[in-house]
Amino acid sequence: MQALLFVKPKPEQLTRLQQQFPAVTFTTDQKAASKAEIVLGWDKSLTAELLANQHLKWVQAKSAGIDYLPLTEFKAKKISLTNASGLHSRYIAETVTSYILMENRGLRAVIKQPKTWLTPASLETREQKALIFGTGKIGCEIARYCHFLGMQTVGVNRHGMDSHLIDVFDQVITTDTFKADGYATSIDFLISTLPGTAQTVHFFNEQMLQQVKPGYTFINVGRGNTLVEADLLKLLDDSWIRSAYLDVFEQEPLPAASPLWRHGKVIVTPHISGQIPHFRAALYPLFANNLDNYLSNKPLYNLVDLQAGY
Repeated sequence: MQALLFVKPKPEQLTRLQQQFPAVTFTTDQKAASKAEIVLGWDKSLTAELLANQHLKWVQAKSAGIDYLPLTEFKAKKISLTNASGLHSRYIAETVTSYILMENRGLRAVIKQPKTWLTPASLETREQKALIFGTGKIGCEIARYCHFLGMQTVGVNRHGMDSHLIDVFDQVITTDTFKADGYATSIDFLISTLPGTAQTVHFFNEQMLQQVKPGYTFINVGRGNTLVEADLLKLLDDSWIRSAYLDVFEQEPLPAASPLWRHGKVIVTPHISGQIPHFRAALYPLFANNLDNYLSNKPLYNLVDLQAGY
């Protein structure tokens, strides 16, 4: 059995894998794309060869989001896919917290007006409410950080509150409740962790962004294609939305000509919210645990629903 590692392990990590799984041959040689049964990571340039591989049974993604992978083909070929959900949660939550504090302490105004001595307005975090789209591992971790700051948290998902969310969110509503006429609640931050699926593409259009009362900050650390960027810019110019902190974009890298770079109410970060200082040290234990389950015919951790796309 062969495992192709697109995320190159450190020598000590490879040694541990070889000792723990002597029946598996681990390689970083791309020639193995045509015969490996297991793949860690993905290389888009080898997609055709990997999908032509009749031996391929399981792909372990290195990220939580998997919309860049050929899910339809995986489903047709019965290739199992697991993601790295949870691996990046703390780091994304820390980034979102930095956005919130930048906004509340007036740092956005300072950053956007260099060489200007000013006293920006500040906001009281403990008086604020965050509406968090997505109540998975990332959304839950963001909610925990918001609670630490003294904020109220409202989660949005397809099914509403359940037992594992009670200690994390003050309230959970369904997407249908949010979309209903007259929802119009007052919030301070709308935070999206939504994945990129057929159901979420351009979810945040002008209508949806106006479902809550004006004066809030929009934060996107989910997927860029969930947002209609032109609609966001319009609502920023109309002061319906106070400001925006965007880490993901429909086109990445974000083109230099995009008005998002220059807009005074927008902070752009280049898809770095989930960066992990010691990424391989975090990824390889997850892969090893899942590999043990795979070889033992046990359920895989973080198994993706290929139909739903997450």
